[in-house]
Amino acid sequence: MPDYPDDILADIAAMRRQQGQLFSSGQQRAPIRRASDGLIMSDRTSPTPPASGVHYFSKNNRPTALTADGDEYDLVPIPPLQAQPVDIAANMTSGNIAGAPTMAQYNALRADVLEVRAQLNALINSLRAAGILLT
Repeated sequence: MPDYPDDILADIAAMRRQQGQLFSSGQQRAPIRRASDGLIMSDRTSPTPPASGVHYFSKNNRPTALTADGDEYDLVPIPPLQAQPVDIAANMTSGNIAGAPTMAQYNALRADVLEVRAQLNALINSLRAAGILLT
């Protein structure tokens, strides 16, 4: 037969008092971490992909995410481009030619197309150098 206290109501009141004291002491304790302290992750090799969701870790001093599909993503944002603005050539032809173009008009339009191609190649090379375009 279990051993019951003589006055169970007094026992319950004492437990409630103790619970209140423990609750208030927990409210006064300093937090373990503060959001302003940040999160420090040590480098590690790529973990096994999670069954679902995303695993965040540090790899080569860079925050990385590993998805359940096994895809790894570098979470460092791409820095803003520091390239100078490209001036559009003021001497480009209007491209508005009535009738059959003359040889001079043809050569002017051809020069415009070559200029646009050169500017596009410069843009592509700059994006590749910045790591924005991979191929």
